[in-house]
This record gives sequence, C-alpha cells and structure tokens, in this order.
Amino acid sequence: MKCIVPILILFFLSYMLAAQDPMGLTAESSVAFALKGNKELDAARFLVQEAEGRARGAGRLPNPELETEVAGGRDFEGRVMAGVLQRFPLTGRLRFERELSGLDVRIAGLEVGEKEWQLAVATRKAFYEFVAAREAVAVSGRQADLAAAFTKSLAEGVETGFRSKLDLQEAKLSESTLHAKVEALRGFEMEASARLSECLGLGAESAFAVNESLTLPSSIPSARPAGKRADLELAELLLRSGETSVSLSQASRWEDVGVGLFVEGERFRDNPTGIEPEALAGVKFQIPLPLWQNGSGKVAEKMASRDRLNARCESLRFQVQNQVLLKHRILALRFRSAAQYGDSVLSAAREHISESEAAYARGELNIQAVFRARERLVEIEFADIEARKSYFLAYADWMGALGGSNL
Repeated sequence: MKCIVPILILFFLSYMLAAQDPMGLTAESSVAFALKGNKELDAARFLVQEAEGRARGAGRLPNPELETEVAGGRDFEGRVMAGVLQRFPLTGRLRFERELSGLDVRIAGLEVGEKEWQLAVATRKAFYEFVAAREAVAVSGRQADLAAAFTKSLAEGVETGFRSKLDLQEAKLSESTLHAKVEALRGFEMEASARLSECLGLGAESAFAVNESLTLPSSIPSARPAGKRADLELAELLLRSGETSVSLSQASRWEDVGVGLFVEGERFRDNPTGIEPEALAGVKFQIPLPLWQNGSGKVAEKMASRDRLNARCESLRFQVQNQVLLKHRILALRFRSAAQYGDSVLSAAREHISESEAAYARGELNIQAVFRARERLVEIEFADIEARKSYFLAYADWMGALGGSNL
C-alpha cells in the first residue's frame, strides 16, 4: 500500500501536466519569455550583485592602526606608548577607485545584457526552426492523405476492372513512403521543440501552439543603422574603464602617507632626585619615498591595455556597420528566393499534379508520370518551406545585428 500511493501521485501529476494546454507562442512572445525564464540568464544576473558587493568597499580609507609599545628596566624604570595612525592618499586615488568600481557594476550589467541579446537571437531562430519543422510535418501529412485518397480511388478502379493491380501496388508503396516520411519529420519537430524549450528555460516535454506562421511579408523592412548593441556598449564601457585604470595607476605611484597621534609615559632615574615620571604627547608622520618602486611599470601596462581596448572598440564599430549592411542584403536575397517559390514555382507544380491526375484518369498518362509529378510537388513544397525559413532566419540575424530595442 505504501508503494502504491507515490505511484498514484506521480500518475496524477503526469496526467495534470499532459492536460495542460499548449503554450501559445509568437517570435516576440518567445523572446520575452526567454528573457524572463532562462536559467542560465538568471545565473548571469548574479554577476551584477557580485560587482555591487565589491563596490561597497571600494574608494574608502584604510582602517586606522593602533600602535602600542611597552619597555621596562630595573627599579621600575620604563616607557609606555600608545597611538593611532591613519593613512591618507596624496592623490585622488580613492576617487578613481570609486569610479572604477562603479564602472565594474555597469560592465557586469552590460555583460548580462550581452547574454540577453545573444539569447534573443537564438530564441528567434529556434522559434522559426520549430515553426518550419511543424509546417513540414503538416505538408507531409497532407501529401500522405492525398496519396491515401488516390490509392483508394485506384482500389475502386481495380475492383471494377478499369485499373491495374500493379498501379495499385505502386500507389500503396508511395503512400507508405509518405507516411514514413511524416514520422521522420515528427522527429525533427521534436528536436526543434526541445531546442526552443531550452531557450525558454522549460522542460523538453513542453508543448507549444504556434500563433505565427512563416508567411512572407509584402516587402522587406527598410535598411536602418544599428541601435544600442550590448556588445558595442560593453566594449565602449571597457575602454572607459581602461582609461580610469590608467588614471588610477598614475595616482597610485605615491603610496599613502600616515598621520598619527601618540601619548607616551616614561619613568627614569635622574640623580640625585631619583625616579622621575614624564608624559609626552605628539604627532607622527610617515611618508614613503617612491625611489625603488615608483609604479612606472604598472602605468605602462595599463596604458597598453587601454590602447588595446580602444583598438578593439574601433574594430567592433566597423564590424557592426558592415554586419548590419550585410545582413540586410542577405535578407533581401532570401526574400526574393522565397517569394519566387510562392508566386510561381509552387502554384505551377500544384497545377501540374492536377493536370497529370486528370490525364491519368482519361488514360492519357501512365501512373509513373503521376508519381513523378507528385514527388516533384513534394520536393517543391519542402523547398518552399526551406526558402521561407531561410528568410526568417536571416530576419532574426538582421534583428540581432541591429540590437537596441529589437531584442
């Protein structure tokens, strides 16, 4: 009895999960859901909290130092000293440390933003791959249904003696092949669904309802310049951080000076009066001299790092401009190719299959010609799906290249 209860609970939970309605998705809703539910992105957001934690201790004075000293001799002679020493920077080092830690927080936020940007592009592509896979299954299923209807009509013709049994066998073989292809395409659909689920941060068993089709627009979007791309913003902020690091390294060439207060009490023998107590109070200074370690090597290192970041930033700006232009050109090319299938090739192939079946019914064609026409139609329909999928994948790439509000 104890073993049956957990099994019943698992069965009930499985039933409830299976009874849930599929999640309705569009490309934009998929991106929005992914940015909220992706597990890897949730982990990356802790980078900002880590940087904020480090920033709390940046740009502050070091803790003061307590100094004590006790010395003793014979006849209760001795000395006791207590003091406090505080170190202060001679330059604006603390200001640069605070500025650098603030930049680190913003850099961590942009690193998360870059991951969000990459995830948005990947999610759009995964969505279009899934829609194309589902459409391929639907097209293949429709072709299998048409083949089944054609086989049924042939079977009726064989019974009446108007059709050949060999033709019927050919038709049944073609129908079986199409049904097998449907099952194979369902496997590709499951893989595409699993990739989309991974982007959304859901389990591979999640079910989706597609609320957007791969219907071509009337025209391609107009070319426009890139928006605020996370990777470019990150490169620019890293350059600013590098410049601040140079200023910090220059300000750190002089070490902190120490200023302290101390109180000292002393007992000593002073002949002929004997033991005499004495109390002293004073100020102490510590000034390190930059003779052997003057920080010039650190400054040179930071300046080289800044120059490297500047070169990388300029290179990335150039790449972004070229990328946006190239992606739009590819988008236009994919659109023309996909539109050609939909406007002429696919309609001609469907008309050809209708005429071939009608000619076969009149006895003007053999069944092999009908099968060839049907196979050609299947190839063209799948090529049409691939062409439209290529357009939408190119569209996702172009949107990613633009960045900004196109996430």
